[in-house]
Order: sequence, then structure tokens, then C-alpha cells
Amino acid sequence: MGVNLIVFGIGNILKMDDGIGIYLTKKLKSFIDKEEAKIYEIETEVWKILPIIEEEKCKNVLIIDAINFGFTPGFVYISRNPEFSDYCFYSLHEKNYLTELMVKKGDFFKNIYIFGVEPYKIDWGYTISDMLKEKFDEIFQKLFKFYKLILKKEIEYDLLRIKEH
Repeated sequence: MGVNLIVFGIGNILKMDDGIGIYLTKKLKSFIDKEEAKIYEIETEVWKILPIIEEEKCKNVLIIDAINFGFTPGFVYISRNPEFSDYCFYSLHEKNYLTELMVKKGDFFKNIYIFGVEPYKIDWGYTISDMLKEKFDEIFQKLFKFYKLILKKEIEYDLLRIKEH
């Protein structure tokens, strides 16, 4: 087995906050140990996820994406092995990728982690909204902490209560 974790950044960088998963993934690349994790910028080609997981034979998968639950822009949702209904209707991308991942869990990988960010504006544009720009560093710090906790396997079952260190 190779790395401990595969990270997938999902989003459309041509549609403002929909690209938050890609922007966060790009920044995360410069902070990771390539022996611990592999990062893929999937963008909107979510059909690539399962073949990569199969090829890498990795047990842990982290998805970084914009997820529209309708709360405060920049709010971060985190989950470990979510139920199908928790996210399938809130992703801004092809619904089948989450469904397929959750069905295949156990066959190809052990844990799926979701790091979702509430968008502010989804419209044509080459950068994230000013609102998410202001919160970007804070969101990234949460992502980096989450990433490290996954690697250390120090995550509580209820990820809304990640232990402070």
C-alpha cells in the first residue's frame, strides 16, 4: 500500500465559490508530506474518483467541495462516513459521485471524509467571492487541522466535536 490518504478537490473554478475545493486543494499541496497523502484536483470530472481510489488502494479518502446547505457562507461541514442522504442533495456537482462512493465504501476504501464549505456566490467568474476570500485563511486552517487529525486517527466519531489540542 502507498499513501495513507487520497485527497480530492472538487469544483468549477470558472463559477466563483463553486471552485473553493480546488483553491483549498492547491494550497494544501504545499503543506503535505507526499509520503502521507496524494492530492488530486478533480474539478468537475468526478467520474475519475473511483478509478483513482481503486488504483491507489488507499483506505482513506477526503473530499473537499462546496456544499450548499443554505447556512452562513464560509461555514465548514465535516463528516466521516456520512449517510447517503446527508450530502447527496447538497453537492453542487453530479449527484451520482457521492452515491457511488458511499455504495462502494468497504469494497475499495474504509473511510470517506467530507470537508464541505458553504458557498456565497455561484456565478461565472474567475475567483472566489469577496466574502469567501475574507474567510479563506480561516477555512484553510480548519482544513489543515482536519487533514492532520485524519492522518493521526484522532477524530471523534462525531466530527462536529473535533478534540482541541
